[in-house]
Amino acid sequence: MAKQRWYRFPLYLLARGAAALFGRLPRNGMLIFASWIGTAVYYIVYRQRNKTLENLRRAFGKEKSEAEIRRIARGVFQNFAMTAGEILQFPFWNQEKVLDRVDVGNVLETYEQLLSEGRGVIFVSAHIGNWELAGGVLGLNGYPGRAVARRIYYEPFNQWIVDLRSQVGIQTIYRDISSREMLKRLAQNEVMGILPDQDIERIRGIFVPFFGIPAYTPLAPVRLAMAAKAPILINFLVRENRTRYRFVFGGVLRPSEDPDRKGAVEKYTRMWMTQCEEIIRKYPDQWGWMHDRWKTRPEKNETGIASSLESASRNECEEMK
Repeated sequence: MAKQRWYRFPLYLLARGAAALFGRLPRNGMLIFASWIGTAVYYIVYRQRNKTLENLRRAFGKEKSEAEIRRIARGVFQNFAMTAGEILQFPFWNQEKVLDRVDVGNVLETYEQLLSEGRGVIFVSAHIGNWELAGGVLGLNGYPGRAVARRIYYEPFNQWIVDLRSQVGIQTIYRDISSREMLKRLAQNEVMGILPDQDIERIRGIFVPFFGIPAYTPLAPVRLAMAAKAPILINFLVRENRTRYRFVFGGVLRPSEDPDRKGAVEKYTRMWMTQCEEIIRKYPDQWGWMHDRWKTRPEKNETGIASSLESASRNECEEMK
């Protein structure tokens, strides 16, 4: 059981108060205000700022100047603040506003085509742009879907976030539940949204290159796709300017059709992670660099990786029946 920390309730009340304020502001004004807040947080919260700068130097140290890295870091905090502000305004979003503010391209047609196969769709994205709104675009346009999310320790805050997602038609499914529940939803032809771009030690994964550095990466999207025989659609919702978004299509993967099932786990994990890196390189100020993506370190030999792959292949059917 998580420790009950004294500051959680005051922070929760502060967040609800901010939500009440942001909900009353016109969207453009709210975004400007949120950008100022993000800038202030960048300068005040030194620990997260230093972690962001450290990770950016690690990824771009040989490509970008220190001034560029600091500019990107400020943009990261500004984007996160604007994203948070927009999430707080979810109760006021509708289909008309989504289509007015988001260039959806052929995304909806692609989902329609994939869902016509009747096996559901695994939507793989990253914590870039406004990832919550990416699911909201589908939900407000009538596509049933669930976001695979971490359960927040403080339950009132957790339930509030779940309720905000539901305002744009997205239900929450927790990543610590049985895989059978996810398979059930895919069998009902739903969209399952997964953001597997973070280092999570307690989830089975392998090391794949991320900006040239081995990064511990979850196997769940590929294993789930293979068990459900569902396609993986890679998509990202990025901010074009302060008020407009655009979907960037990363492709469709079909791991279940690969005859090399054991090798497919690593192959397709590398493929979607490569897509993530490409989009992050194009929009570096919109990804969460304060996250310690290289926290888990690989062993000195390949035994751990081989063992993980073998275990994933052997247990795939057993766990997902």
